Amino acid sequence: MKLYFTLMLLRISWLCTVPLLAIIFPQALYVKKTTIRMPEAAGPKQGFIKGIEPNLKVLHVGESTVAGVGVINLKEGLTAKIAQALNLATKREIQWQTYGVNGINFKELLEHLQTTPAVQCDIALVTMGVNDTTKLTTLKNWNQYINQTIESLKLTTSGPIIFTQVPPMMQFPALPAPLKYLLGLRSGILDLSLKRICQNHSDVYHVASEPKVKPLYMAKDGYHPSELGYSEWAKSIGPKILSSYEKHL
Repeated sequence: MKLYFTLMLLRISWLCTVPLLAIIFPQALYVKKTTIRMPEAAGPKQGFIKGIEPNLKVLHVGESTVAGVGVINLKEGLTAKIAQALNLATKREIQWQTYGVNGINFKELLEHLQTTPAVQCDIALVTMGVNDTTKLTTLKNWNQYINQTIESLKLTTSGPIIFTQVPPMMQFPALPAPLKYLLGLRSGILDLSLKRICQNHSDVYHVASEPKVKPLYMAKDGYHPSELGYSEWAKSIGPKILSSYEKHL
């Protein structure tokens, strides 16, 4: 119930920002024009870390942070760093695979999941939200895509489905005020709704994190994590991912 009222409060706050659109729209165009464009990370979209048997298979799907934007190679990105955290905690061999696309939104991710042969895994991770925030995906559609994604991933994973927190865009260094406050409200609304949906499904979890957005942890675009940022992000959610997996056993 508390989560519901918090979500309603955020939605009301979002409506109160409408008078600022005359300022925010030109600002958004300026940011889009001037922000450094960084490529997706190079390297294989799968890998493994040696350990004891049985191995643990992790599939990670999502947007630019899954595609490793901000680092040179995927082995320096979020998925590989999560695999390292799981390996360190369990001593098991970790096999990981990614499907990440820079700029993808939830509708596009869902279309991929529904048309691509399933990759079997023990843990399915989903990292989405920034592009649905900036592209103003409606809350109704956002909720629908999440539920449909859960149904698609149930065919893929023998274990839990885990959604990472929608990044709090208010903290992104590349975003000026008041634009960052508008996007921060919007990303907060999407995240709370995501959390509510996860609570309504068995074996589906939402993992929160405290992102570090100081320059040391950010790529040069001020929008994506650096290698250290991905490492710290993985360390903060790795234990929660493992806990969710253990609940399934």
